[in-house]
Amino acid sequence: MMNFRSIVTIYFAALLTVVGFESANRPVSAHPQAQQRPPMFVLQVGIGKYLNAPKWADLRGSVTDVMEMRKVLEGDRFRIPPSNIITLTNDQATKQKIFSTFQDHLIANAKNYFEKTKKRDAVVMLQYSGHGSQAPDADGDEADKLDETLVTYDSQDVKGKNFDITDDEIFALTSELKRYTDNIVYIFDSCHSGSGTRNAEDARRLPARTTTPESVPMPGITTRSGKAADDGAEGTVMPPGDDYIVISAAQADQIATQKYCFEECGSDKEPVVFGLFTYYLIDELKNARGDTSYREVMQNVSRKVEAERPSQTPLIEGDDRRAVFGSLGKNEDAFVPIISADAATVEIGAGAIQGVKVGSIVSIYDRSVSKFDTAEKVSTGRVLTVNATRSTVKLAAPKHAVTLADKAVVASADIGTGRLKVMIDGTADASLAATIREAFAPKSGVIDSRGVDVLSNTPANRQTGRWDIAVLKDKYSRVFPDGKKNAAADCGKANGPVSPESDIYYIAGPDYIPLFGFCAETASSSADAVVKALTHTARYCSIQQIQNRRSRLAGKVVVKPIRLKTLSGTFSGRTNCVDGKFVVDNYEVVSASAPGLYPFGTGEVFWFEVTNNSPFDVYVSMLNLRSDGSIKVQFPRNIDEEKNGVLIPKNGGKRIVNSDRCRINADGDFLETGAFRTSSEPERDAFKFLVTTSQLKWSDLSYLEMDALTRNENASLATINEWIAVDLTFEVSGQKKF
Repeated sequence: MMNFRSIVTIYFAALLTVVGFESANRPVSAHPQAQQRPPMFVLQVGIGKYLNAPKWADLRGSVTDVMEMRKVLEGDRFRIPPSNIITLTNDQATKQKIFSTFQDHLIANAKNYFEKTKKRDAVVMLQYSGHGSQAPDADGDEADKLDETLVTYDSQDVKGKNFDITDDEIFALTSELKRYTDNIVYIFDSCHSGSGTRNAEDARRLPARTTTPESVPMPGITTRSGKAADDGAEGTVMPPGDDYIVISAAQADQIATQKYCFEECGSDKEPVVFGLFTYYLIDELKNARGDTSYREVMQNVSRKVEAERPSQTPLIEGDDRRAVFGSLGKNEDAFVPIISADAATVEIGAGAIQGVKVGSIVSIYDRSVSKFDTAEKVSTGRVLTVNATRSTVKLAAPKHAVTLADKAVVASADIGTGRLKVMIDGTADASLAATIREAFAPKSGVIDSRGVDVLSNTPANRQTGRWDIAVLKDKYSRVFPDGKKNAAADCGKANGPVSPESDIYYIAGPDYIPLFGFCAETASSSADAVVKALTHTARYCSIQQIQNRRSRLAGKVVVKPIRLKTLSGTFSGRTNCVDGKFVVDNYEVVSASAPGLYPFGTGEVFWFEVTNNSPFDVYVSMLNLRSDGSIKVQFPRNIDEEKNGVLIPKNGGKRIVNSDRCRINADGDFLETGAFRTSSEPERDAFKFLVTTSQLKWSDLSYLEMDALTRNENASLATINEWIAVDLTFEVSGQKKF
């Protein structure tokens, strides 16, 4: 039996006022101080209320999405002239108005610029936030017989006519636009899934329409028709193409949801609502430089969205290596001002509204630095206290006295510092709720170190956005109707399988989708199981949040998954363990199918190749986040040659993770290999590499494993000079790739 390390994991990494704006001024081609920049022309559509549709859910965040995005585009980071942006909201966003603005603003200005300059570098962007749907295919070009649609303000006609915008119509407009520019970007915060959701107000989709959308006149423009063609790679609005970028909030079978923002948006009573995807996209664009790629932006957006809603995976199609908005971003990094400073602490001008939390890692740079990923830090530190707009940071051995002219950067959450806000359902047994509250209650005024805060069950706290995880009670058959678990599952029951009609406890995020397949029968012993599950979830989420945006290691440490294949499709010790080394017939570098996402079949064998192209010797560690919410420190291993950390030399050093070593017994059976095998069932397998310039030992990380529930303060990244996290997710399908 082959002794590969079996990995079965799920990738849980983890957007108010109704206004409209349309400038009557003539668009200008560039900022007056940057005439060499290509122009950018933008059409924004944000629809939260719909005509003749009293049963359709209002979307409170759609208008917020486009107005906040407009602020970013007009601001210091991109400096797009206001006259180059047209924003249509609610009753302005009729099908006819959207089409005429696309033609008269986007196409006409791109054409005018091209004819004057003969350059195809004008940046054109369409942003849509609102409901998505599907409708019967009008011209036979869809393999699934359905057109994906964007739902306009007047989609629901009183006479029963349908005025959705179809994917065919968007494609036709794009074909005309491509005559004048190669720099087209679509951002869709909507979804087209037929799936349901418990919180219908939270979903940006409508049921599939039964009528074919009415067309509008488009002089000189024809839609694609005839031969059946695929939609986007995941069934999204646009088909794939390298001459434009399509960014979508969710996959075709998923729900695009909203984010309810309280203290972090400066509101303590009523939430500020965004599309979840747009909220994090805006956050990333605020920090994008001229050399930041769409891939880099979307990797960070996807990680944040999935950490909050595991059931929502943003997508990007097209050449994601391109620079965001054609390199229009400011070439200096964004930073946080230092308000006050002494020898041990600094106060910075960022707080909860900017997403800073107690325990966040802050880097301090000299006033002269403009690009932080090429500069040495003055100091690092951890946040001690946070209010709405300011934070206090404890410094770690600054190289010189920090001044108010120096620059602060909030780099990342630290290991184990994230906290989950938990709501216990009102139907839960009173004694179970009391036990859980007591388990996580502060002791002697000190908050519990496991990262769980149990909220009181009040109407204010029950609002979506106030809590991260809920402990819920329901019938087993209602929680797991799709057979993800079945009647043979024990849910922690010692004396046999649970009945499908038994009451169980489970945990879920704001989308109410069960997490990790966890369940526990409604018995007195369930409290301990729920406490453990919440602890695991808090740690899981905390690790996912670790990501250093600006490090001198960024882009210089490369992690490649290598698929290991034999001609026979099988492995044996006598054949594949040669002189203590694991050898195969084919070493295949696996390419990403989407940012950070790699396709694998079930039961495939692989390892990782890590290359250090940085000017520093680095230590590498790897965490494996499993499908049950647990975490395994896969590398370094607790063996003599690895447990004190594994160093990869600078300037091109390489390491196989775990290793290319193997051992067999006298019968030729494997005793050990350094390779892994993917799960036997379709899943998503998640790996997080931590690369540091300071020694990081197995014992520094071992506390994260789920059978050890106590904190270890030695495992902090705040005192390490340079570090970076690399995330990889395997999309394990039911088909082997041999």
